[in-house]
Amino acid sequence: MFSRREVEEKQGEFWIERSRVSKPTSLGFYSKLNEHLAAMDFARQVWALCAPAYCEESRGGRPGIDPVVYLKMLMVGFFENL
Repeated sequence: MFSRREVEEKQGEFWIERSRVSKPTSLGFYSKLNEHLAAMDFARQVWALCAPAYCEESRGGRPGIDPVVYLKMLMVGFFENL
């Protein structure tokens, strides 16, 4: 059913050094967005709005994702059409 290969293939290099990976250029859009969010005090407003939904740490359980980080992840997903 299956025949053996005539020549045995060698696997190429799997790992590469971090210094060989090129660094992507920073997009000016996200820098400007971050400046704008900081200017409108986005983080404080989000924490104030979401405070009732987060329980006290004394009740146990795993802490949730920071709501500011979560909303920024949603923004990136929206802007990148993910």
